[in-house]
Amino acid sequence: MNFKIDASKSEDNVKSLDEAKESYFSNSKVLDFQNIDQYNDSNNFASFYALNRLSNRLENRASYTQNSQSVILMQKYKKQKMIRTVFFYIYLIMTIFQRPTWCNFVDYQEYCSIYNGQKIPTMVDFYLPINLYYCVEILIILYLCLSKVFKATIIGSENKKRFAIAQLIITTLIIINDITVMIQENNSQFNISLLMKPILIVLQKRTLRSTIFHYCQIINKGKEIYYLMIFSLTFFAGLGSAIFQQKDNISQESTILIILFVLQTTVNSPDIYLPYYGESRAYVAYFILFQFINTTLIINLVLAFFYSSYKDLMHKETKQILSKYNHRFSMKTQKFFRNRTGSDITRLADISSLDNVISRSIYQILDDKFYEIFIEIISSLSFIMIFLTITKVKLYILLICNSIMFGECLLLLHYTGKRRIWRKKSLIIEFLFSSSILFLIILNILGYDDQKLLLILLCYRLLRGCKWLLKNKSFTILIISITSIFQYIVQLFGALFILFMLFTAVGQLLFGGKIFFSDENQVHYELANFNDFLSGMCTCWFLLIINNWNIISFNYAKIFNSDLVYIFFISFYILVVLFTLNVTMALLIEYIVQKINVKNQTDISSSEPQDEMLSNQQPLK
Repeated sequence: MNFKIDASKSEDNVKSLDEAKESYFSNSKVLDFQNIDQYNDSNNFASFYALNRLSNRLENRASYTQNSQSVILMQKYKKQKMIRTVFFYIYLIMTIFQRPTWCNFVDYQEYCSIYNGQKIPTMVDFYLPINLYYCVEILIILYLCLSKVFKATIIGSENKKRFAIAQLIITTLIIINDITVMIQENNSQFNISLLMKPILIVLQKRTLRSTIFHYCQIINKGKEIYYLMIFSLTFFAGLGSAIFQQKDNISQESTILIILFVLQTTVNSPDIYLPYYGESRAYVAYFILFQFINTTLIINLVLAFFYSSYKDLMHKETKQILSKYNHRFSMKTQKFFRNRTGSDITRLADISSLDNVISRSIYQILDDKFYEIFIEIISSLSFIMIFLTITKVKLYILLICNSIMFGECLLLLHYTGKRRIWRKKSLIIEFLFSSSILFLIILNILGYDDQKLLLILLCYRLLRGCKWLLKNKSFTILIISITSIFQYIVQLFGALFILFMLFTAVGQLLFGGKIFFSDENQVHYELANFNDFLSGMCTCWFLLIINNWNIISFNYAKIFNSDLVYIFFISFYILVVLFTLNVTMALLIEYIVQKINVKNQTDISSSEPQDEMLSNQQPLK
């Protein structure tokens, strides 16, 4: 009897162990399987990222499933995933309210908004207390670091152990820095907390590490092209100094280098060479020759090489992963889209479950095509009211339109039932918006004057008014294709965000607290500063758009009276704009175009057999 009990216990233990082994992999995102494109695995960044995630899980699983104790520990690690995610995003959001590195209690006022009577433009007027911020930061990074070390110990991979040790070293440096800053009340000259943050995030996220490692490989591979670009810039700088040596404003070689680089980025080109063109028509030949060689040829050559190298790298790694794990990957590699044959009502309730004639009649009215068109019209009408002056008559029109939609929403909630209502997130969102809009309309009719919030909420009506677009299959596939790979798009733009953080940290260390507000400037370019984290991120965005980046950089060079300032802005252009942004957008555009082309090919191929059948049937008649 005891033997049978022990046997049953051992079988239960084996089953639980097998379930534990499978949970880490089987509970992973099914999205990974669905986004492996069976048409062209090597030319799809979503497939590339999905395969990398799946292969990483397979490698981890093969490492720890050999030991039952490791399986149990991995289960405990996985249960804390939500805590790690919350801590990670708290760590990011806290940065907005971090007191800038230059802001101390010795030289500045409480919120560092004024210095010697001059206003310092910042985006945030409140910063967390120093002790509170850095104590919370220490606790979060300690937890994240120990979790990473714990996982590396369980899996036992040498590569993961190296990254865990590196993260431990960075964590130690941040803790020492934070303690020093707290002791000196933010008056430390070497506050590297913000600078270490992007490095710690890269070590925390494997996808960011791999993307940056790939970029470094490509940059190292194409050294000769970059040498060619530098050689061309130097040659034309010397030639320009020789041609314009009598010009006072362009006599120094460093100045002509900066002017040529601005010209190379195609920003305000006429502003640069038209003054010389007006003086002598022959001078324009110099600028045209430079732009043709550097902007038209060399820059496009750099972009083509960088992009093709990244594609080749994706192709090579994808082949390696498929050859190694092809037998483990599921055949479910195609995203299946649900065919929308009816309105929302037909998916919310079953008409056979309605117990009386009145309910069935109402249900059939709501499900009717003409009623759906009517709702789209009044939704569009509500949205159009945003562009008109709101009067009492228009408020009553809004009241009637939105009362109809609110009543429809109540009926939907009734027919859906209490058990299924929480599964219908779109219906809950519709109820919240409809009730809020109706409440604000009534308030405005009763005399409440502020209409801004009402107009903002009315923008939601455009989604319902343009619902006819969902009947277009190509549009639906495009939207679902983009939303289904949202996490991979975040990965794709992750390197861009990390570079933003890095340049914001460096900019705050170099320029923080030294850019002041001036009432004399009509266009306040001093608002593009690095005085705090959000201001720095916005400035990086302005530089990313490229337009007038030369004016922003010129203001900094004028304030600091040094052309060395341009090194910061030129580095941003080369690393962020030239390489990262262009390759990121190229991959995303190629994915979308590929999805549309595959859809069109599928439609053509599905129609061809029918045509053949018809042609075969005709002779039989």
